Amino acid sequence: MIDVYCFSGAGHSAEVAAHCAERLGGRVISIGEETKCRGERVLIVFPVYCENLPPPVAGFLRRAEAGCAALIATYGGMSYGRVLYDAQQLFPGSVIAGAYVPTEHSLARDGWRFDGAPLASLLAKLSEGGTEIMLPKTPKHFFSDFAPAWRSRIGAKLVRDGNCTGCNACGAACPMGAMQQGRANRDCIRCLRCVLACPQGALSVRLSPVLKHYLRRRRCNDTIVYPD
Repeated sequence: MIDVYCFSGAGHSAEVAAHCAERLGGRVISIGEETKCRGERVLIVFPVYCENLPPPVAGFLRRAEAGCAALIATYGGMSYGRVLYDAQQLFPGSVIAGAYVPTEHSLARDGWRFDGAPLASLLAKLSEGGTEIMLPKTPKHFFSDFAPAWRSRIGAKLVRDGNCTGCNACGAACPMGAMQQGRANRDCIRCLRCVLACPQGALSVRLSPVLKHYLRRRRCNDTIVYPD
């Protein structure tokens, strides 16, 4: 049994984690502020945000106590930067496999369906154990480290409509503590967990013209597994 640790906002990484956990016979454990990563071998699944690691994932990796891990970074068909490399630098144990997995883009909602078949070799290596690998330092856009959370907030505005009852389910769901009764502060990373959590469907996202244009680019649909 190998547990799968997962951070997911809009649900796409959770879908990948559930697929892997079923095949590994383990649990899906949600990554939160206090989550501890323990075990001889673990799988860690997380999304790429603006070619960067989500802040909760970076903190989780730093405090991990697992012996070795495989890392899966999900991305919405755009650029994944060098997120796997960055994750390996933070993880104290050994990394024996990694993968970039395309999913539907959480903002574009383009209908792309996750295909788990290419992950068979990664799951087999994790199940059997293996030697440490060095994940490649893939290209990263030179603007990607410039205020990624701010760029997300500028490009995608959270809109609260009149259906909001002030129940604050969004605040309870927010991994950054950035939501309060449908309003986001500057710590919001636009993971969209709040949109899914709202029982009244009172939250939606309005995209800027610049981001809409960016999302019309041709998708990259490649699953890349290390080692291949």
